[in-house]
Amino acid sequence: MLSKKTIRRFEKKLRDEWVKLSKVLKHSQEMGLEQNLKESVSELSAYDNHPADLGSETFEREKDLGLANTIKVKQAAIEDALDRIKEGKYGVCLRCGRPIAEERLEALPQSLTCFDCQLHQEQEEPNQRYRPLEEEVLAYPFGRSFTGGDDENVEFDGEDAW
Repeated sequence: MLSKKTIRRFEKKLRDEWVKLSKVLKHSQEMGLEQNLKESVSELSAYDNHPADLGSETFEREKDLGLANTIKVKQAAIEDALDRIKEGKYGVCLRCGRPIAEERLEALPQSLTCFDCQLHQEQEEPNQRYRPLEEEVLAYPFGRSFTGGDDENVEFDGEDAW
């Protein structure tokens, strides 16, 4: 179990990280993320341009919005960890109830699970989190293959279509 002094140190570390992330988020919003794309690039109209004319700006906007979302997710995880400190549950694995190693908390203070449970969870769900949700409902003709594994059909297979 973690000592009160250690928990206070982690609490300070979590609060400092939350403030740092807030500053980054505020700075990114000051750089035009709150404006729509047309206003941020000072275009009179986005319709009279070729789509490639705004390609770089669109990519940068998507990247910035993705980074801002990642910051918000990290802040939420930090807030959860701070709540667990208030409840007296900080440093205890949510899955098995054993103490989380201090080394793991040093590296990732907002950890909710011990190393073994995290490893087990990642092995239970290999790559399922990384595939788009839409793939679960795709069927012919948009699935992986038109033949669906039928080896009898030699004149055409689905991979030739893409």
